[in-house]
Amino acid sequence: MKNRKILVVGAGNAGRPTAKLLHHLGNEVLVTEIKEFEKLPPKAKKRIKEMQKNGIRFHFGGHHPKEIEWADSIFISPNIPKNSIIYKLIKKTEKEIEYITPSMIGKMLNSFIKIPMIGVAGTDGKTTTTNMIKHIIEGQHPTISFSSLEDSLVIEGLVDLLIENKIGKGEFAVFELPHGTIRMTQGLELCAGIITTLTPDHLDEFKDYNDYIKRNFLIKDLINQRGLLILNGDDPIINKLTSELKSPHIIYSVGRKRKVEFHGKSYVTRPLPVDVKAENIRLNGLKGSEFTLTIGRIPTIVCERCGNIKCGCGDFRREYFGPYKERVTLKVPGIFNVENALAAITTGLILGFDIDYLKERIGQFEGIRGRFEIIGEFDGVKVYMDAAHNPESMEKLFDGLEFDGRLIISLDNPDTLTVRDKFKIGRTLAKAADILIVSAKNETTEEIDWKAAEEVARGANTTKTIIVENVYKSIKKALENSEKGDTIIHMGPGVVNAYQNVKKDIQRAIKDYKENF
Repeated sequence: MKNRKILVVGAGNAGRPTAKLLHHLGNEVLVTEIKEFEKLPPKAKKRIKEMQKNGIRFHFGGHHPKEIEWADSIFISPNIPKNSIIYKLIKKTEKEIEYITPSMIGKMLNSFIKIPMIGVAGTDGKTTTTNMIKHIIEGQHPTISFSSLEDSLVIEGLVDLLIENKIGKGEFAVFELPHGTIRMTQGLELCAGIITTLTPDHLDEFKDYNDYIKRNFLIKDLINQRGLLILNGDDPIINKLTSELKSPHIIYSVGRKRKVEFHGKSYVTRPLPVDVKAENIRLNGLKGSEFTLTIGRIPTIVCERCGNIKCGCGDFRREYFGPYKERVTLKVPGIFNVENALAAITTGLILGFDIDYLKERIGQFEGIRGRFEIIGEFDGVKVYMDAAHNPESMEKLFDGLEFDGRLIISLDNPDTLTVRDKFKIGRTLAKAADILIVSAKNETTEEIDWKAAEEVARGANTTKTIIVENVYKSIKKALENSEKGDTIIHMGPGVVNAYQNVKKDIQRAIKDYKENF
C-alpha cells in the first residue's frame, strides 16, 4: 500500500501506530480525533507531537465530511462504537471508500517480522511474566521486548522498530498483549501465547465480563500452525475455557483452587489435568520462594528431525519433553510469582531451552521495577511500591506473605481512565493492612477525586483509614504513623501509568521526613 491518501480515525493506542506504519510505507496520512488535544493523556500528547514533526497531520475535536471525501482509504480504530458519528458521516458520503482493517495492519507488520514471537495476555501477571521470559531468552539470544516497563504497546513498539530499522537485531520477540490493543495484533503469527489470569477489570470498556474474557482470549487466534498456548489452570475462567479449546495447549498450576465472584455469579476452579505444576511450595516472605517443578510429557515447538523452531527440513515432527521433577528457587516473593515462573519456564521448555539452564536463569531473576520494588528505608521501616490495582491482584500480592511488624498500605486512586470497584478494593486491603492511607489523586488524569478515596475508605471501615490529597502526603503520613519494624507498601495503577512521578513522590516524602525527623 503506497501513494494513497489515508484517513485514520482515532488518535489512541490503535490509531497512532497505524498512522505511523502507513506513513512509513509512503502514504499521506491524516488522523482525526473526537477529543480536543488538551483532553488527551500526557503520553498520547507527547507521541502525537513527535508524529506531527515527522509529517503526519492531525485534526482534533471532531470529524468532517471533507476529510472523508479527501481520503482514498479509511482506518477506524476498533474501539470506536458502530453508532459513532464517523460511521454516519461515511454513510452520507457517496464516494466509495476502501476500509483498512486491524488484521490488514497486523499482516503488513507480520510480513516484515521473520523472528519467533511470543505474546502474553491476561489481567494480572503480564508484565512480570513477559520480563521473566525475556530474561530467560536473552541469556542466549538477542531479544526484542515490549511491556509496560518499556512504556510502549506492542504494535506501536513494533512499528517504531520497523521505522528505525531495528527489527532484524533480535532473534526472538516477547511482548504483552493488553486487552485494549490485542485486536490490533490480528494478522501477527505467534509461536507461543500465554494467558495468565482473567479476573474482572476495565469492564467499563466492555459490554460485560464475557466480552472482556473473549477479547483477551483472542490470543488463541494468533498462534501459528505449529505454535502452542500456555494457560493458567488455576484461574477459574481460563480453567473453564480450556474445555472448548481444540488447538494444542499446555496447562500450568500451583494447585490452589480459586473463586472469582462478580455480579452475583461465582466462578470456581474445577479439577483439570495439569501438565506443569509447582508442588511442595515454600514461601520465604519477601526473600522469595522454592517449589518442586513437576512436568509431565509436554509438546514443544521444536522439530524432532532438524532440531529447529523454524523447521527447515520440510518434515516437521514435534519434539516432546518430560517427564521431569526438580526443585526450583526464586528470588522474587509471593505465590503469584510462582505462577509467573511456571508460565516462563514452560515457555522456555517449548522453545527447546535446557532445563538446567532454565532453573538457573529463573533463579537469577530479581524482579522488575514497580513490582514489590524497595524504594527506601528509614529507622527500621522499609518502603516498597507495587503495581497491584484490582482486588484480585491485591489479594494475591499478600497471599502467604508475613511481615515482622505492622503493614501500612498507601494507595493511589484506583481509577485511571477505567473506573474500578473502589469499595471492594477497600474491603480487600482492610484484610491485610493495619493502617490504610488513600490518595485522592488519579495518577493517570492527574485530577483530585475525593469521592474515589472516600469510597475506598467506606470499604475499609474495619481498618484505620486516612484520606490525603496525593502520594507524597500519603507516604509522609505512613511514615508518621510507623514504628520500627513496620513495612510500608504503596500500590495502585499509578505505579504503572505514572511510574516515575509516583516513585519521585515516594522518594521525596522519605527524604523530607528524614530531614525533619
